[in-house]
Amino acid sequence: MRSMRRKLCAAFVPALVSGMAFFGVPAMAQSVVKMGCVLPLTGGSAAVGNQTRAGVLAAVDIVNKNGGIKGLGGARLEAVFGDSQSKADVGVTETERLIQRENVAVLCGAFNSAVTFPSTEVAERNKTPWVAVGAVKDEITERNFKYTFRINNKAIYDAREQLDAIALLAKESGKNVKRLALFYEGGDWGRSHAANIRKLVAERGFEIVLDEPAPPNQVDFTSQLLKIRSSRPDALILALYTPDQLLFTRQLAEQRLDLPFGVHSAGGGTEDPSFYKVIDPKSVAYYFVQEDWQVDMLDVNKDPVLHDIDKRTRDMLGYGMSAYVAQGVSAVYVIADALERAKSADRQKLRDALAATDITSGPALFTGYQRIKFDENGQNTFAHGVISENLGGKRQTVWPLENRASGTTPVWPVPAWSQRK
Repeated sequence: MRSMRRKLCAAFVPALVSGMAFFGVPAMAQSVVKMGCVLPLTGGSAAVGNQTRAGVLAAVDIVNKNGGIKGLGGARLEAVFGDSQSKADVGVTETERLIQRENVAVLCGAFNSAVTFPSTEVAERNKTPWVAVGAVKDEITERNFKYTFRINNKAIYDAREQLDAIALLAKESGKNVKRLALFYEGGDWGRSHAANIRKLVAERGFEIVLDEPAPPNQVDFTSQLLKIRSSRPDALILALYTPDQLLFTRQLAEQRLDLPFGVHSAGGGTEDPSFYKVIDPKSVAYYFVQEDWQVDMLDVNKDPVLHDIDKRTRDMLGYGMSAYVAQGVSAVYVIADALERAKSADRQKLRDALAATDITSGPALFTGYQRIKFDENGQNTFAHGVISENLGGKRQTVWPLENRASGTTPVWPVPAWSQRK
C-alpha cells in the first residue's frame, strides 16, 4: 500500500506543478542557469585557463548583480568549471560530466584546440550548445556542427593577420621581408597555424627557409636555435604556449640571435601576462605579437564595466585584463544575450538563439571586435586580432592602421642585439 501511495504521489506532484497556472497559481520561475566551462586550470596552460576563469567569474557576478537574466525572471547565472589539464581525454570526460551530472544548459571553453576539438563532438552528440573560447583550429567550425559557436579567430585569420602586418610594415618602410622561418608547438594549434602560413605565403612571394615543430616536453632549445640561425631568415614566426615560449625567449636572448625583421608570435605565451611577469623586458623588446584583443584597449575604451573587470582581475590574479580574460567575459555576455532572447534554458532553444546572435555593442565586444554574428558553421566572421610591437617595454598596436594610436611609430627593421641598450 505504501508503494502504491508513493507511485500515486510521484505521478500527481509533477502534474500539480505543471497545472498550477491553470488554477491561477504561477509556476516557479527558473532561479539558476548553469553554464559549464571546460578550461585548463592545472597543467601547462593553467595560467591561461585561470585568466579565462577570472573573466568568466567577473562577468557572471556583474550580470547577476545587474538583475540576472531578465527574460527568465531574473535567473542567476552559475559557472560550473571542469579542469581539462590541457589533456584531450580529460577534457572529454569533464564535458560529459558537466552535461550528464551537472545538467548545464550550455558549455564554453576549452582554450586548447586539441581539447576543444573532441570535446565539442561530445557536446554535439548531446545536443548541448558550446561557445568556443580561445581555440583556433580551423576544423572546429568546419564540421557542419549545429551546436558549436566560436567568437574568436580561427587559425587562418591569425596567419593572415601576421602576414598582412608584415606587408604593411614593409610597405611603410620600403624594406621587404623575403625569408621566413616557422617554429611552432607540435599540437593541433601549432601545426594548424604553420599549415595556414604555408598556404598563404605562396601567393605573397615569401620563402620558408625553416619549418619545424617543437618536440614535446622540451627542456633545451639550443639545437633548434642553431637551425634557425643557420637558415638565415629575415623574420621568425612562432606559435608556442607559455612554458615553451618562456624557455625559447630566454635562450634566444642568451644566444643574441639577430633576426632583421624580428620575432612574430601568434599569441600563445606572448599574450599571457604571467609570461611578462617573469621574463626580462629586454628579451622581448621589438617582439611582434598577434593579439586576440587590442592590448591597449584600456587606454582607448573608458567603459566603467571594462575597468571594473580589470580591477577584479587584478584582485584575483595579481595582474589585469588580457586576451584570455576578455574572451571569458565575451563568452558570458554572448550566452547571457542568447538566454535573454530565448527566454529559456532549454538547450535547443538556446542553440537557436545563439545561431541568431548579432551583437554590436556592450561587454561582449571587450575583445576589440566591432560585431559578433555567427555564420552557418558557427564562426564569428567579424572576429579579428591586432598586431602589437613591444616598444619601450609596452606592447603597442601597430596593425591594422585604424587601431594604431597616433603617437605609435613601429620600429622596422629591428635593431641588432649589439645596438640595443
